[in-house]
Amino acid sequence: MRAIVDVDGTLVDLHTPLVELLSRLYPEIPNDPGMSDWDWYKKYITDDQFYAAVDVLHELQLHQPPLSGADILFKILNKHHFEIIVASHRKHNTAHILSAWLIKNKLAPFSGVFTNHNKLDLIQDGCVVIDDAPKTIDYALQHGCSVFYLNWPWNKDKGGQGVSDLYQLIGVLDNERS
Repeated sequence: MRAIVDVDGTLVDLHTPLVELLSRLYPEIPNDPGMSDWDWYKKYITDDQFYAAVDVLHELQLHQPPLSGADILFKILNKHHFEIIVASHRKHNTAHILSAWLIKNKLAPFSGVFTNHNKLDLIQDGCVVIDDAPKTIDYALQHGCSVFYLNWPWNKDKGGQGVSDLYQLIGVLDNERS
């Protein structure tokens, strides 16, 4: 069985450094912008400005640690014989940076790394999806997938199963599969 594992907002905290960077670049963005919606930034800057900042952070990702428990998550998925696909909404030519980050932080094993702006094509009926993006959550649920995500303000009303941290997710996955 396949497990699609997201990166930003799932394996690593992109949001804290992103808000810090955006607040420095665009003073109109407050230090705590109240990210209750997926597109919270649109009241301050354009999509191009936002994604340019995201791209900078993706290129610097080697220096950022994963969230606590990320390494154990990979071990649990492997223990239960999942084909682990790491999928991230980012430029396709950054897969090597993401792969290096995964290896550096002992986030393994994984079968593949997918970097592109449409990871929905990876989702197969009945797979496991671990992702915080509302669009991905909805799509995966429509395809009968088991969906898990870290609770963030923008996904609090979604189906699937939200968890407070990766350790809670590990417990749920391990108990479900044992």
